[in-house]
Amino acid sequence: LFLLAVFVSAGGWSVWGHWGQCSSECGGGIQTRARTCQSPPEESFLCEGIVEEGRPCNSQSCTGKGRHLSRSQSLRSVDNPKRDDTDKPPRSGQQSPQEESTSGEEWSSWSVCSATCGEGWQSRTRFCVSSSYSTHCSGPLREQRPCNTSAICPVHGTWDEWSPWSLCSSTCGRGYRARTRTCSPPQFEGKPCDGPEKQTKFCNIAVCPVDGVWNEWSSWSSCSTTCSNGTMQRTRECNGPSYGGSECRGEWLETVDCFLRDCPVDGKWQPWSLWSGCSKTCGGGMQQRNRVCYGPFFEGQDCPGERQQIRHCNEKRCPAPHEICDEDNFSKVVWKMTPAGDTAAVQCDSNAIGVILRRCSLDEEGIAYWENPTYMKCISNDYRNIQTLTREHLSKAQRGLVGDGVSEVMNKLRMTSDDGTSYSGDLLAILDVLKNMTEIFRRAYYSPTSADMRNFVQTVSNLLMEENRDRWEEAQLLGSNIKELFRLMEDFVDVIGLRMKEFRDMYEVTDNLVLSIHKRPVMDQADFNFPMKGWRGMVDWARNSEDRVSIPKNILSTGKPEADDDSTFVTGVVLYRNLGSILSLQRNNTILNSKLLSVTIKPLPASLSTPVVVEFSHLHNGTTNQTCISWDESDSSSLLGSWSARGCRAVLVDSFRTKCVCDRLSTFAILARLNPDMTGYIMSFDGHRIFEGCLGPQHADLTLTP
Repeated sequence: LFLLAVFVSAGGWSVWGHWGQCSSECGGGIQTRARTCQSPPEESFLCEGIVEEGRPCNSQSCTGKGRHLSRSQSLRSVDNPKRDDTDKPPRSGQQSPQEESTSGEEWSSWSVCSATCGEGWQSRTRFCVSSSYSTHCSGPLREQRPCNTSAICPVHGTWDEWSPWSLCSSTCGRGYRARTRTCSPPQFEGKPCDGPEKQTKFCNIAVCPVDGVWNEWSSWSSCSTTCSNGTMQRTRECNGPSYGGSECRGEWLETVDCFLRDCPVDGKWQPWSLWSGCSKTCGGGMQQRNRVCYGPFFEGQDCPGERQQIRHCNEKRCPAPHEICDEDNFSKVVWKMTPAGDTAAVQCDSNAIGVILRRCSLDEEGIAYWENPTYMKCISNDYRNIQTLTREHLSKAQRGLVGDGVSEVMNKLRMTSDDGTSYSGDLLAILDVLKNMTEIFRRAYYSPTSADMRNFVQTVSNLLMEENRDRWEEAQLLGSNIKELFRLMEDFVDVIGLRMKEFRDMYEVTDNLVLSIHKRPVMDQADFNFPMKGWRGMVDWARNSEDRVSIPKNILSTGKPEADDDSTFVTGVVLYRNLGSILSLQRNNTILNSKLLSVTIKPLPASLSTPVVVEFSHLHNGTTNQTCISWDESDSSSLLGSWSARGCRAVLVDSFRTKCVCDRLSTFAILARLNPDMTGYIMSFDGHRIFEGCLGPQHADLTLTP
């Protein structure tokens, strides 16, 4: 038992079982024995070979037992490998019958038992169907098992063995010899012994062998199906052979096709047609759609449900004349009459593609008026061409092709954006191009050049030019596009940091932003401070800026044991000069009182054990209640994303600077409240006046706009 347990646990075949009982008492029967596969499906290769094997038995002649002889011969004909290819042993790699094959057909039902009482045999088969993930099938294509009905078989009277032949009555010529036998009485209503108690035979005369002879064919079986195509079968048994004769030649099974009738086919609805146009433009109309029933055929069921649907449409009240914007010629465009609440659209200028949108609204007295047109759906032809080229390069990159001309496209985008934009749709097109370029840079077979990176940063700077302020206001009506800008810069830091070598730094300074990217091994990290001393090429606004950030080295930890901590971190910092004014954060007497600064670390630390410290210089003097805020994308209710005061603590350094201590990585800024007693001018740091005049307590809730 111990050795058997070890064998089973190791997988592979079990030991062969005992030989079963012979299927026939004489005339040649079959004994079988079986074994099982102890391996799981993923190790089925350990079970090569057959599951069941057989051997002949009781080969002595069945004189007087023709019934058993015929059954034995029939069974041997079924099991003959030359006649039934499904008895071949499974090929290498196939599963045993006990296993479930993922690429084989299901087993057929077990056949009817070969005997109506006592012990008989059943068989079943299956076909092999290859699939896209399997090139062969495992296991046998045919199985057999014994079966035993509950009925007790009658036991017929049987003769005992013949006595030895007597001596020949003549020593030469024709003589005879005799022998006798005794009948064992029948049981369970069996038949008495049939045949003589005594036999005689000529002696000294040779006996000719007798070949096997087929019995008559059985009747045809019923058709395998009640409709459509099916099959019918019939069988026959072999009688004999004897005295060394030959087996019966030919097939024991015949199959023919049969067709009783066509199967019923139920009707099936075709897709609905499109809704027809509404019968009225307002005041309640009707529209309908139809569908067609395909079928039924051959007495099948008709399609259930309706062939036509009708619904109400344009139920809004028809506008009165004063609720309709009259035709208007504005900005060299003719705007047709439009009901209040609708938006009219006309083609953009010849130098752009898309449409100009203009909404008709109602004033407080219920009189329709035209709003100013918006150009967020217009894209200049130059930007559209660049957008098309970039998408072609991205498609090549996704197919693993190295696209020539990527740098030329990046340079063309920077030069075109240097000349400014004409529509708010141009800003969205530039964002789309930069996102696609970032994906191209991410591919391992394309390495961005230094010129590519400079052009990328300069293009982002061009997006933030003051002259684009009004266009940004329109673009933000289409979605959270400032949020997309933050994500774009974070992805750019990630991609460039991935391509940079260790102990390398990159920084770019433009008129509207400063970008700093640093890559260091974790083991060699030191406290990171922005800006780094000794940078060259600083423009005045960046050189004179007192904004800075400090990132302690304790943040950069993978949480692994020190021996395995050989990974690297990429740190990116972006200081935006005028993005705050574009965001239009002023609400009541609350204003944005600093520049914007983004901090990115890749890979993102699981948690910050030490806070990030950001120090901002105030843009406006005389403010109170300095509050540190960070960009929080978890609030999707705002088109601009949302700012949150959670996770940051403000520490007032003096009346000119505030320090933010934050336990998260994000984009940071400072909000402040205007002093209601202050008077005079409030000027932004770069000279743009945001409010002029005297402010007293009565103006505490005055809304300020950039």
